[in-house]
Amino acid sequence: MTRIEKKHTYQEQDHPVTNSIFGLMDGVMLKVFRINESELDKICQLATDEELELFTKEDRTIKESRQLLTFLNEKIYTNED
Repeated sequence: MTRIEKKHTYQEQDHPVTNSIFGLMDGVMLKVFRINESELDKICQLATDEELELFTKEDRTIKESRQLLTFLNEKIYTNED
């Protein structure tokens, strides 16, 4: 399922809220980027500090967006378990 398709299937119970700041931030990342927990875990495991910064950056240039898409396509979406 693509991120665009996920946009229309989001439900509140998909992302449980925990009582910690880290759980809250994870929930925000899951909802904003329309990814699931396993994709977020994989991104956090494989990404370098620079790639994580690109992932969380609000105003990306076209070059930065291209770098992020390349990372996601090569390391996250091609070898899904």
